[in-house]
Formats: sequence, C-alpha cells, structure tokens
Amino acid sequence: MTAAPATPKGIKTRERLIAASGAVFARKGCAASGVADICAAAGLAVGGFYRYFASKEEIIQALTRELRDELIRAVSGLPQQKNAEAEALAVAGAFFETTARRLDSFRTMREAEAGDEALAKDFYGPLAEVLAGRLGRFVPGPRAAAHAWSLLGSLYFYAVKFQVWDGGAVPARAAEAAARLCGRGLSRKTFPWWEPALAGPSRAKPAPGDTAGLMITAAEEVFGRCGYNGARVAEIARKAGFAAGTFYLFFDSKEDALEKVVMRMRDCLVKKASAYSAGAANRVEIEAMAFRALFDFIREHPYGYRIMREAEFMDRKLADAYYGYILRNYAAQLRKTAAAGDFNIDDPELLALALMGMGHMLGMKRVLWGGFRGMTENELLKAVFEGIKK
Repeated sequence: MTAAPATPKGIKTRERLIAASGAVFARKGCAASGVADICAAAGLAVGGFYRYFASKEEIIQALTRELRDELIRAVSGLPQQKNAEAEALAVAGAFFETTARRLDSFRTMREAEAGDEALAKDFYGPLAEVLAGRLGRFVPGPRAAAHAWSLLGSLYFYAVKFQVWDGGAVPARAAEAAARLCGRGLSRKTFPWWEPALAGPSRAKPAPGDTAGLMITAAEEVFGRCGYNGARVAEIARKAGFAAGTFYLFFDSKEDALEKVVMRMRDCLVKKASAYSAGAANRVEIEAMAFRALFDFIREHPYGYRIMREAEFMDRKLADAYYGYILRNYAAQLRKTAAAGDFNIDDPELLALALMGMGHMLGMKRVLWGGFRGMTENELLKAVFEGIKK
C-alpha cells in the first residue's frame, strides 16, 4: 500500500487521480481501463501515478473505500428517529443521495467487488455495522444485524435499478417502501416455519455421459474461479475431461459459453424456487421458500455472484436476460397471485426488487461469508418477515 501524501499539493493530486479513475472506470469498465487512461483524464504523466498508487487495483480500493466512508458519514450524521421505520427512511434518503452524487464510484465498486471478495467485505461489512447500530435502538443485537443487511439489500437493488440501469433518480416511493419493509416487515401474516428436511432436492451432478452438462458445469467453475478474462477455452475443456477442440462442439466462442452459463444459472434458480414452493399455501409462504431456495442455490453455485456481475458489465443485454427476466416475471407473479394484505407494500415491482435485493445481500452474508452466527435460517428470515415494529 502506497503511503499517503504529506503535502497539500500531493493530497490534491491524489484526490484528482481518484476522481479521474471513477470517470474512466464508469466509461470503459475496470477491466478495460489502464493507468494511462486514468492519468490522461487527470492531466498527469503516467510516471506520476506511481507516487500515489502502486497499481490500478490499489486505486480501485481507494475509490471504493472513499464511497464506503462517505456513505457511513452520511448515515452516521443523521439525527435519531422516533421509530425503526422513520430511521430506515432517513437512512434510505442518505444512501440514495450519496450514491447519486458518487455514481461513478458506485458503478466501479459494483464491478470490482465481483472479482475481489476482500473488497466486497471491506465495503459492505462496516456499512452494515453502522446500519445495525442505528437499528439496534429498536431491536436486539443479532436481529439488528439481520435487518441491517436486509435493508442494505433493498437499498442496493433500488439504487442499481433506478440510478444505474435506468439512469435516473430513485423515486421517493422506493425509499418509503424500503423503510416500511424494514420497520413493518414483509408481511403481517404469520411467518411460515419449516423443517430443513423439507427444503427440496439438491443439484445433481452431470452424468458421465452428459457431455454438454459436464462442459457447461466446467465453464461455470472456470469463469467463476478465473474471471471471464482469465478463463481459457482449453482449461474449460480439460476441466470437463475433454480435448480443447471439444469445447467448440457446444459453444461458438467463449462469449457464447458465458451466455449459456448465465442462462443455465437463471433457469436453475427459477426451477429451484418453483420446486421449493410447490406445496406453499399462499404467496407469503412462496416467498419464504424462495429465500431458502436462493440460499441453497448460492451454496450450489458459489461463483454465481462473480459470474453475473462480470456478465452484466460485459453485455447489458445478457444482464437483462438474467436480472431483467427475473424481475419482470417476479413482479408479474406477485401482481397475479398476491392477495390484498399479503405484503406490507402493494407495488409489485418495488416488492420484487426489494425481495431480490434482500435475498442477494442476506445470501452473500449468510452463505458465502458465514454470517449471522447464532441464528438459524428460519430465525434469520423470521426477523426479516416480521420486521422491527418499534
């Protein structure tokens, strides 16, 4: 890690480099950007860059930490509110205002976290702790953490949808929806408890003769472990147990392989959620089982987050074929099957986005990072479904 500059001029130059890097990364993407691009945008000779940062990766870390710290300052500086819903609404306003002002940094963080778990933990962990501290006035410790990560998930997906994908502002109704779901919970109905044995079937490995299944499974692992740019066709084929040329019997190119992996993951998730909720008595039970299906899906596809994030930044159409497809169908199903009073917000799109965000963040924390120790998955989701109500 390069030492911080000691002079006012050095501090300003470092800040200029960070600001320039955000604009460059937002325009070209982290993977396609180089130190020369950053220096050109900052009006600085390339050699000067290394007085302040050892590498492109180090400036990405600095950029994301600055965004994290600014979010923490914005949330920490809020006056205390009288109840959890008002607290969550104030947090939502501060979160969206900061991500809008630092949108380049927010975009960069989202791309960089996919291939750097340490960066993701360093960004989300301290921010969630601050949220848990504010919500902890209304709910005991372990539950406060569950509500903090859940709220962070809904805010994150609202910011991504409205600020990043749509290129606009987050509507006030989204902040209100996030606050209501945090304070009042997902539903007023009794949380549907279940036994782990009822969770549903696990993914079966491809049979030895299923060449296509073996190849796409190998592609998923290699893309996840090495990243798209680091993945090699020969390694995918070798991992599947075949010669390199066999790859082209199933995929036109590496890009085609990534697309097929993404579509397979999407279909696996949708089918798993459907299978888990097959015996549900109502829409609330369906959503409870969908969370459990997602957690098990993440266990079975531990590289899923990285693959989807890289796919999103490589090809927006591919991202829409995954996230957009799930969102549109999720909202349509809620609109069609949810009864009046099932959930504490009535807007199907906002509810679907919130559920996707909560599942994303809770799954990452619970399954991949081993979080919420001392709480079973039932207890974790019961807290989210019931809310704080204080």
